Amino acid sequence: MTTSGSQTETYDTTASTTEATVTPRVMTQTEQIARYFTDDLTQFVHIANLDLAHELEIPAEEAGDTQEIIEMLFDDLSHMLREGLITGIHLLLSEPRVDANTGAYPLRYHALYTINQPAVAQRSLKAQRFGGSIEPPDRVWVGARFALLIDWNKSADRRRLQVRRPEYLFDWVPEQTRFDATSLVRYREGGLTSNGAEVVRRVEARSPGYKSRK
Repeated sequence: MTTSGSQTETYDTTASTTEATVTPRVMTQTEQIARYFTDDLTQFVHIANLDLAHELEIPAEEAGDTQEIIEMLFDDLSHMLREGLITGIHLLLSEPRVDANTGAYPLRYHALYTINQPAVAQRSLKAQRFGGSIEPPDRVWVGARFALLIDWNKSADRRRLQVRRPEYLFDWVPEQTRFDATSLVRYREGGLTSNGAEVVRRVEARSPGYKSRK
């Protein structure tokens, strides 16, 4: 996977001196943003050894392998970004049971991707990550509840009701579950720039009971 938008060309010259040129497609800014997140998700799934099909409640007859599911998420997120529907993405790990005092699941870990999108679908040649890849604390995933959430653009209230199959690969529905982040502390930041402008800011936060892996 790459977010660099490289334009390397491959040439094949035949005996008749005909040249065939293959030019990789330049990713749009929305695709770069979606790929930035799914690259982190791939790392996250690998570190935590998550069964993504199970966590996303994908029926067995529809579930592919992990990489296929991640590519499906990439397609949907690219689509939503292109339509200007979302402003943030969340990766969450919480305690497995609700706190009786708050009625919410206490969070162990939260990665927030805030999207600052100056141009929704422009072609971009210079995408650069900063702050490294995602780094959840050691063993924070053991016995945890996983969730992937999105923040809707407030101006897209009507259009978000249409974020369903067959227009999308998943049915994106409102999450009724509550999560409690009051005890979390920030410990890492990163993000993505495109054509010199910051388009994603990632902030990782953890419960004080879990220490950084480094």
